[in-house]
Amino acid sequence: MFLYDKVIVIDIEATCWAKGEAPGNSKREIIEIGICKLNMSDGSIEDKRSYLIKPLQSEISEYCTNLTGITAEKLEKEGMTFQEACSNIKNRYNSLHRTYAGYGGFDKSIMESQCSELGVKFPFSETYLDLKVMVSLMSGEKPVGLLKELETRNISFEGSAHSGADDAFNTAKLLYHVLKK
Repeated sequence: MFLYDKVIVIDIEATCWAKGEAPGNSKREIIEIGICKLNMSDGSIEDKRSYLIKPLQSEISEYCTNLTGITAEKLEKEGMTFQEACSNIKNRYNSLHRTYAGYGGFDKSIMESQCSELGVKFPFSETYLDLKVMVSLMSGEKPVGLLKELETRNISFEGSAHSGADDAFNTAKLLYHVLKK
């Protein structure tokens, strides 16, 4: 049975480098899954959290740490495997039976890619809302970043940019604003 009372909102942070290209044998990997649930009846946001993921084939660059605040030490201490994070998400969020959303296609595509690569069952339903595309279609304007879109709508950003949990939370605020307009 598919559930329509809440939408799961995600934001993915991945390993990254100053010049955009992974050095040596490194590759772009998920290091954080930010997630929350948007209650569609009243716009409340619940169960905001961050799943930190230990990368398997890359290291956290100084550039990535400066952008996300995530250090190799933090991942070593607080991180889990990608498989554990996906399992926790399925169990905690009933994510196979709810629509999930993100701001842009990156979150969905890197989740699908990493699941496929590691042989992990995809933890979300087939129903994805790409809020960035949705907003552009509704406005007829070229897509902009999350911070700019929130600013345009006079919605304050809460937390730190490039924190998966904070970005998911702010995306949820924007999603409710757009859907209830």
